[in-house]
Amino acid sequence: MARNIRVKPGKNQSIVGAIAGGLFVILGVVIVIPTFGLFGLIWTLFAVLITCTSIYNATSSKGVATHEIVIEDDPLETPSYSGYGSSPKERMEDLKSLYNSGLISKEEYEEKRREILRDL
Repeated sequence: MARNIRVKPGKNQSIVGAIAGGLFVILGVVIVIPTFGLFGLIWTLFAVLITCTSIYNATSSKGVATHEIVIEDDPLETPSYSGYGSSPKERMEDLKSLYNSGLISKEEYEEKRREILRDL
């Protein structure tokens, strides 16, 4: 199951975007359209779009997301305590190897072993 998290700009960022966009609209109408014609019109339309989006983000609780984060919740892909196998058998083998190598204590071994068995 995947979860999607929408990320939208903060209120302060949106206010600054609305102010800057408004300045670009004024600049487009006064200077860019008369000087560059069709390019000036396109410039001004983009400035209007940016301004409207920023105002909407600043005043709305929903807003327009700038990007989306997708989190995949696949339990088979979550790393085990050692970063190796993800099946209980592999985790137990990894744990036993750590204990036999003297890298973890008997208490740590028993604690992790109980953890793995609880996850079954």
